[in-house]
Parts: sequence; C-alpha cells; structure tokens
Amino acid sequence: MPQPSLRRETAEEAVARVEAALREGFRPAGFSGAGVGAVAKAAEAWGISRSTMQGRLSAAKMLYEIEPDETLYRAQRYQQPVPRAVLYDAPPPEPQVVQPSGKAVRVLAIGDLHQDPRHPERIEILTWIARYASLHRFDHIVQIGDWSTWDSVNQHDRNDTAGAKHKPPIARDMANLKESLAAWRAGIDPDYKPRQTVVLGTHENRLERFENVNPEALGMFTGERDQSFLQYGWKTRPYGELFYIEGVAFTHHPVNSVGRAFGGETGPQRAASKTTVPIVSGHTHKKQVHDAAKIGPVDVVSMVEIGCALPWGTVESYAKHGMTGWWYGVVPMTVQGGVITDLAFVSMLTLEREFSERRLAA
Repeated sequence: MPQPSLRRETAEEAVARVEAALREGFRPAGFSGAGVGAVAKAAEAWGISRSTMQGRLSAAKMLYEIEPDETLYRAQRYQQPVPRAVLYDAPPPEPQVVQPSGKAVRVLAIGDLHQDPRHPERIEILTWIARYASLHRFDHIVQIGDWSTWDSVNQHDRNDTAGAKHKPPIARDMANLKESLAAWRAGIDPDYKPRQTVVLGTHENRLERFENVNPEALGMFTGERDQSFLQYGWKTRPYGELFYIEGVAFTHHPVNSVGRAFGGETGPQRAASKTTVPIVSGHTHKKQVHDAAKIGPVDVVSMVEIGCALPWGTVESYAKHGMTGWWYGVVPMTVQGGVITDLAFVSMLTLEREFSERRLAA
C-alpha cells in the first residue's frame, strides 16, 4: 500500500498554524478585507509558500478529514458588545479580540524641516533629532516631507521679478540638502540602524514640476536629490503616496476628491470622514489630533498633524501677519494592527535643551 503523500503530523501542524493565525485576527479564506489572510500568514511563519501551505491543507482534508476551524476567527478590532436589555452589563471582550494584532512598531515622525541655504541655523536641528532618536532607538523614522524648501525652483516668484533675486541657485539648495543630511548622520549612533523613510512633500515636488516644464533636465535634479537621501540611509516615497507602517498611513497631506490638501481648522475632521485608515501628516505646521469613531472592525480612525521641525517660533514669510498656530517638535508614536496605540509630542525647546551642542558642552 503506498504511503500517504503527507504525513499526519505535518497535516496537523498545518491546520494548527492556520488556526493560530485565525485566533490572532487574520482572515479565513474567502473573507474580504485588507492585509494577508490566515493561510498566507501561517505559511510565512512556517517559511513556506502560500501555494505549498494550501496544498498541505487540501491533502489534510482529503487524507485525514481535518481542516482549520474557521469559527476561531475574530476580527482584529470590533465594537464593544452592548448589554442585553438593561439588566446585565456588556460581556467583556476577549483580550485577543480587542488588542491590535501584528507587531508593535515604534515610529519617530519628523515634520516639515524646510532646510534652506539662507537659514543655516536650521541645519543643527537634524543633529538634535538624531541624538534623540539614538537615545530612544525607534524602529522606524519617517520624515513627512518638505525636508527642504527648494525656493530655487519655486513658481511663485517669476524669474523676471525683484523677488526672484533672492532665490538661491539649484546648486546651493542641493548643497544645503547634503549638509543637512550630514548633520543628521553626525547625531546618529554608529550602531543604530533604524529604517528611514522620507515621504516627499509639496516643496520636493517643486523639482518634479520644474523638470516637467524643462524636459531637457528630466531626472537630473530629482535623481540627485533621491540619491543624496539614499546615500545617507533614507528611502524616498513619491509625493502624494500613502506610506503604510502596520496599517497606519504616513503622507505629507491627505487629499480630497479634487486632489487638494484637506486644509483649515477642520481639515483633520473632514479627512477622517473619508479615510478608512489612520493618517499621520504634516504640511500645515500645526499640531492636531482628531479621533473619529467608526462602525466596524477598526472602531476609531486617528488623524494626526505633527506640526513642523523648524526652530521654535519660526514663521515663514508667506504666513505674513495672520494667525499660524504652528507647533515645533517631533512626534514619537507606536503603531500596531492599524491603530496608533501611543502618541506623544516632544517640543523643539526640549530637543534644544537636551541635545544641542550647548547642552552637551555644559
């Protein structure tokens, strides 16, 4: 009698691994939703392909009549149970149901830096933030865009105007970017290797727009910019993209149906009515947090505007004499299973007080 093509012990392990993934909140086969399903998650943990796992499950059912119990599945997040009538309290949810699934990732979000060769005092801020990051050892560092101002290619001041005389050459802007990246590296501990991502902002996009109207320069300046970031360990993501870490989106700013930023005092609230995921953004230079309650597996969507990383109290000339409400600092957070579980705001005053050259020399 020929031997079965799959040992029973292997079949039982395949089923058990899928059931473990179901308990963690990963979807059964055939269930719609974002992220990987239970079979794919179990295959990844076992170090085999999804098709190999599927083959083992099919063989387990055919040879031994065993298959994963899909009733073990619980959504990763769900609404709190309601009381029966008003006579009994709501039953407490099981811990594995209400706790976000997935790995907890500690992220340091850095807002708009607006490095500018006309403002060399801004460069040292990169060293302060790098020292702070090295102390706390974040898993991932995200700069939310507008690292540099790129006024050399701004379209607000036409080249035939008096204001254009104050625009730096592209070469000076590029050199300033590299100086700021070197300042970042100067503050990072040599043995600290976090993931580093820049989600490009509106000011970086000035280079793309410049090359678009000057096609003979296509890729010249944007390529040098992105290679400069990469040389110092920063990977760049395109302007406008939602970059995800554990189901939480990072972008320079969310956009509405006509492709413009959700702005104004109610911007986070209006964006929250459209998004299905938490979003961390910059652009406004303001510190705002809005938690929007939702019906469904994820019962809250957080919108976080992280302010800017300029020297404390700096107001750019375009703000004129209006109210700004700007905030200056960095934002450490923990993200897990599509939820921002921890969130803090560390001011530029604190960073300067604890990590500047003046402090270290004292």
